Amino acid sequence: HLANIHTLERRLPEAHMAAKKALELNNNNGTALLAVARCERSAGRPENGLALLLKRDTYTLPPALLHEMGLCYEAMGQYGKAFYSFKESKRRISFADLDVNRDILHRYLQVIANRFDGPEETEWTPAKPLLRDSPIFLVGFNESGVSSLGEMLNQHDGFKLASEVPGIDKARASLGTLEPQQLHALSEDDIERARTAYFSAIDAAVPGAGVIIDALPLNAVAIGLIHRLFPESMIIRCVRHPCEAVLRTFFKNYKLNPVTCHFDRLERTTTAYLATSMVSQQVERSLGIEVATIHFEDLMTSPEPFVKAIAQHAGIEWSKPLVFAPRSTLDRWPHYRADLSRWLTELLPAAKSLGYPEK
Repeated sequence: HLANIHTLERRLPEAHMAAKKALELNNNNGTALLAVARCERSAGRPENGLALLLKRDTYTLPPALLHEMGLCYEAMGQYGKAFYSFKESKRRISFADLDVNRDILHRYLQVIANRFDGPEETEWTPAKPLLRDSPIFLVGFNESGVSSLGEMLNQHDGFKLASEVPGIDKARASLGTLEPQQLHALSEDDIERARTAYFSAIDAAVPGAGVIIDALPLNAVAIGLIHRLFPESMIIRCVRHPCEAVLRTFFKNYKLNPVTCHFDRLERTTTAYLATSMVSQQVERSLGIEVATIHFEDLMTSPEPFVKAIAQHAGIEWSKPLVFAPRSTLDRWPHYRADLSRWLTELLPAAKSLGYPEK
C-alpha cells in the first residue's frame, strides 16, 4: 500500500523499493505483485513485470493482475496477447455479481427513444427559477474526457466536483412514472421535489459551497430531464474517437453496476456506445437543447481556453495557472483493428460525423 501511495505521487523508485520489500516478506501478496509489475512497466521494463506475473498460474490470477499482464504485453507490442488478457480480465469481473440487472439501461433507452421520437410540439409548464447556482453537467461516453475536465475545473475553489454521483438518478426516482412521459406537464411541486432529491444526493457526497460540476458520463441519456429541472445549466458533451472510447472502456476494470455490466464484452460495449450516443443526440434535437461539445484530443492539447470559458460562463474568474499533467492522446485502437473489425462499419462513420479523419 505504501508503494501505491508513492506511485500516485509519481515517486517510482520509492514505490518500486516498497513493493519489492513487500514481495520479499510475502511472495503470495497480490497487491505487492501488482505494484512491482506496475513499477517495472512504468520504468520501461514491461518484460520484467510480465515475467513476475507469469510465475503464477494464469487461471488463478484475479482481474487486476490479468489487466496488468495485458498492459505489459501491450507495452511490448504483443497486442494479440494483450487483448486476450484484457478480455479474460473482464470475463472474470462479469462473474463477480451475477444478480446485476442488465435490463435497466436497455429499458430506459427504449422509453426515452420512444418519448422523444420527433420535434417536441407540446407546451411545457413553467419551472420556478432556481434559488442557487445551476450545476454544470459534463456528459459523454466513458473514457471520453469527462473525468479529466472535471478534475481540471475542480482546481478552482468556486467549483465542487461531483464525480460519479447519481444525483440525476435520485431526481428521476422522485418523479416515479412522470419521467420521461410527463416531463412537459410537471407541476412546480414536482420540479421542486426532484431538485431537492438531486441536491440532497450531491451535497451529501460533496459538501461545501461552489458551483456543482456534475461529472457522471451517462447522464448523456438524461439530458431531457436535466434540461427540465435546470434549464439554465450548461451541458458539455465530451467526445473521443468512438473506436478509442469503446476500446478503452472495454479494457478498463469497472465495479459492476447496471451500467458497467454492459462493458464486460467488446460487443456489449460497442452497442452501449452506439445506443447511448444515438438516444442522447435524439433528445437534444427533439428539445432543441444547446449542448457544447469538447473533443478529448483538443482538451488534452490545450485545456486552459476550455476551462476558462466554462468558468466565465459560471461567473467565476479564473486567474491562476492550470495545474495539468499531460496525458497521451495517442490512439490505441489501430493496434486492435482486427478485434474491432466487426463493428468498424458503424464506429468509423460515427467517428467521421464527429470530425475525426479516417485511419
